[in-house]
Amino acid sequence: VSNPAIQYFLYEQIRVWILGIKNRRRGSGGAGGSMQLTAMEAFVFGALSKTVATVITYPLQLGQVLIRLRKNEVKDLEQADPSSMEIEEYNGMADCLYQQYTRGGFSSLFQGMSSKLVQTVGQASFIFVTYEQMLALVAKVIESR
Repeated sequence: VSNPAIQYFLYEQIRVWILGIKNRRRGSGGAGGSMQLTAMEAFVFGALSKTVATVITYPLQLGQVLIRLRKNEVKDLEQADPSSMEIEEYNGMADCLYQQYTRGGFSSLFQGMSSKLVQTVGQASFIFVTYEQMLALVAKVIESR
């Protein structure tokens, strides 16, 4: 839930900032009307916002996966041989991330992130291009009335 919230917040902040720059360049006097981002701008800023959101939230996503995997490992070991419990479940997210950090350092908190970025950044970029195109279409319909 936090990843999309960060992603959309960042996108809207970048959008407002860029449109403000465009409005200042155009001049404040004269015609009203809202400006829109180009498809390329929406694509790039969508990719940027998704990348930043993923980098911020990835350790938590990794922790969730590791906790689930560890629970399954513990359950499998208990079923196979309850007397030979060599591993224990994590004691929450902080414990999981701390153990990951102590085993592999800071970079281990981002292990596998490149695959996640490849999977999601392009998709998010196209979503924001579509979003901007829909905003432009709605603006045209409203202006024509």
